[in-house]
Amino acid sequence: MRQRGGIKAGRCGARRCEIMRERNVSMYNQIIAQLNALSQGNETYAAFNKRIVNTKMPVIGVRVPDLRRLARELAPDMSAADISKLLLKVQNESFDYVLLCGLLITHTRLDDQTAIDLAKQYLPCVDSWAHIDTFVEKKRRFTGEIWWDFALECLQNEDEFTVRYGVISLMTNFLDEAHIDQVFAALRNVKHDGHYVKMALAWLYATAAVHFFDLTLAELENEHIDTWTRNKAYQKMRESRRFTPEQQAVISKKKGRKLE
Repeated sequence: MRQRGGIKAGRCGARRCEIMRERNVSMYNQIIAQLNALSQGNETYAAFNKRIVNTKMPVIGVRVPDLRRLARELAPDMSAADISKLLLKVQNESFDYVLLCGLLITHTRLDDQTAIDLAKQYLPCVDSWAHIDTFVEKKRRFTGEIWWDFALECLQNEDEFTVRYGVISLMTNFLDEAHIDQVFAALRNVKHDGHYVKMALAWLYATAAVHFFDLTLAELENEHIDTWTRNKAYQKMRESRRFTPEQQAVISKKKGRKLE
């Protein structure tokens, strides 16, 4: 009797695995079909966007608002395991597919640690600044201590886009009175000199200056900030309309050597 029960249980377990495999294949195929449908007629946009986002992946031309909408539609039926399995298929997929996986992490109801674990799986898959900047969203849930610690962890990573994620996360959710000194202190330890890291740093300093003008300008004059990043930050400030004429006069005097 025990033997028969064991065989029956084994058959049930195998059947459950088969059902799960079928569900995963069906979910993946459905998502690919939805992305292809959303990309129809967007060939010109796809070619343009591929140059802008500077990716080596194929770009099929799904616009970001459509990707966000699709992520919101799929999220209620998604689990962490589902997203993880979708991420396992990114190797031969499009820029659009990878970004959708990131947006699913953001929009699916997950506890913070699970979302961070999935982010750690997502970040090594990306190859574009847009995979990062679109993935990071300003939401109250991302201002918690666990997300702060994750951002600081990312700043010390060897991967350029993971470091950029850390910088953009700090800029998006932690540029406030309570964190500004800690943000600047953390950025002093960033060693990665990749182009997309430097661009993110310049963007953060220019954004911080809107609300912490004197503090940010003082920080920019510290020797740990390289000349290129410093000048790019000042350039972004000069191009911004968020500063008063008096502040712009101060910024204009900070103009350093010409950027390449």
